[in-house]
Amino acid sequence: MKTLAELVGCLLHAEVRGPLNRPVTGLAYHSSRVRPGDLFVCLSGTRSHGRRYVAEALAAGAVAVVTDRNDLQIQDATVIVVPNTRLALAILSAYFYDFPAQNLVLTGVTGTNGKTTTTFLIDALLKSTGAATGLLGTIRYHIGGQEFPSAATTPEASDLQAMLGKMVEAKVRYATMEVSSHALAWYRTVGCDFDTVVLTNIAEDHLDFHRTFEHYLGSKSKLFSWLGSMPVKKKRLKHAVLNGDDAYWQHLAEQSPVEILLYGLSEHCHIRADNIKVTREGVSYDLITPFGSAALKLKMTGLFSVYNSLAAISVALLENLDLAHIKAVLEEITSIPGRFEMIDMGQDFTVIVDYAHTPDGLENILRAVREFAQGRVLTVFGCGGERDRSKRPLMGQVAATYSDFCIVTSDNPRGEEQTQIFAEILPGLKKEKAKYLVLEDRKEAIEKMLSLARSNDVVVIAGKGHETEQVFRDYSIPFDDRQVVREWLQRRLTQNGDDMQRGGSSR
Repeated sequence: MKTLAELVGCLLHAEVRGPLNRPVTGLAYHSSRVRPGDLFVCLSGTRSHGRRYVAEALAAGAVAVVTDRNDLQIQDATVIVVPNTRLALAILSAYFYDFPAQNLVLTGVTGTNGKTTTTFLIDALLKSTGAATGLLGTIRYHIGGQEFPSAATTPEASDLQAMLGKMVEAKVRYATMEVSSHALAWYRTVGCDFDTVVLTNIAEDHLDFHRTFEHYLGSKSKLFSWLGSMPVKKKRLKHAVLNGDDAYWQHLAEQSPVEILLYGLSEHCHIRADNIKVTREGVSYDLITPFGSAALKLKMTGLFSVYNSLAAISVALLENLDLAHIKAVLEEITSIPGRFEMIDMGQDFTVIVDYAHTPDGLENILRAVREFAQGRVLTVFGCGGERDRSKRPLMGQVAATYSDFCIVTSDNPRGEEQTQIFAEILPGLKKEKAKYLVLEDRKEAIEKMLSLARSNDVVVIAGKGHETEQVFRDYSIPFDDRQVVREWLQRRLTQNGDDMQRGGSSR
């Protein structure tokens, strides 16, 4: 527990109206989560401002309010006016939870694609040392042996610091987290003492939020430019691990005040892959490092798996893991939920479910499939509503370029009309003279494509991956692409068995 005076003391620019001799029992940014004794921080969101909920927060027992508005007049609570409430929340949270990252070996992974897989691989490698680990990302959070549902790729600052604090309590040594561009733009990771930060790649994304690519790149750059800005307590060198084949690695290297480790396929990379072979079952390559070489044979396929594994290997080598040990661990990993996840129930065609929802991500998946596909490539995809509209025709063009047939369907339409989303996807398909069908119902679309698949075809179902619900304007429904596929394949398997029985009994 901290006093209000202690907390306000860590803010450089704060105008205080009211007493500071109050104990603060917690931090809250959502009025429904306020508990007696909490400090309520009014965040400015994309649709509303937290000041609208001050009355609810006070009624729930908040003792003070942090705001960026000078006109807030309330009784029986202290008002703290700051220039930026998001930055203030991050600073207050780190201080309130005693800077927990100082007691962890913390790795942050950012990039347009590959964050989830890379963090899973890093966590698996670090866990293999016998140490307790923590993981925060898109699919789930885990702290030691406990798992929690993921609320956001990178949690809000107070939630993030609270979870890092729980990791310290659970004796976690290594913590790995995905760091989104939204989180960086909104200062959520301020107060996190990262030891290593990783770039997977940079491609245009989230322009609905960032508006320009320059702002998106600038947000990503913060993770590298802020590295080493915390007081030095760990007596550890900081490192930045960059994809040396990415067009923006030099820009990020210039932003970072620490030593750089490059990975990739190019000769200038320190951690490099050579003699790459991609098959349906996996990918193999020769690993070349300053610490020695090894031949790897992964059970994950696609060129993107080479890059993700190289990034994880780089982190593991910085943590002094033995090369032979790294090889043994990586070669046992089969797949990451919703990331190039194959659904195999004995059918004579391949089904792959993947989270790819950007042009770059979809191209990576479909190019990988093209490398091993013996039959047609059949793609089911859509685009999320209320998200970057500029990528919609590009998604259509990519799907058309690498697919023999496409079905365009709903993703998470949210509050946007599905017909409008389709209208913005189709020009990309038409530009490449694609063969396609539009089916609004996602379940119907998936089942239709499965029914069209022939022996040796590959069906790719893209966009939602691990997600277990579909989001509409005012409601969500349970929905899992993988479950839809399994249920359809099971019905077909049962039907085929019944047909065989009937055929046998008639002879």
